[in-house]
Amino acid sequence: MEGLLTMSIKEVGRLKAISQLEEKKITVEECSELLGMSTRQTYRILKKIKEEGSRGIIHKPACGT
Repeated sequence: MEGLLTMSIKEVGRLKAISQLEEKKITVEECSELLGMSTRQTYRILKKIKEEGSRGIIHKPACGT
């Protein structure tokens, strides 16, 4: 069981856009434009979601001080 995930509105929007991309409803370029990021960053997020599931979209604080 995965447990409860807490996402910001921005993260939910990203997940929806990436889901549309995975379902081939939109292209990488369209997804990137929707999210306001480069295609490279869109591919990185897509890879992270494929590896970690929905948890891959959640912002993780940087390590250290």
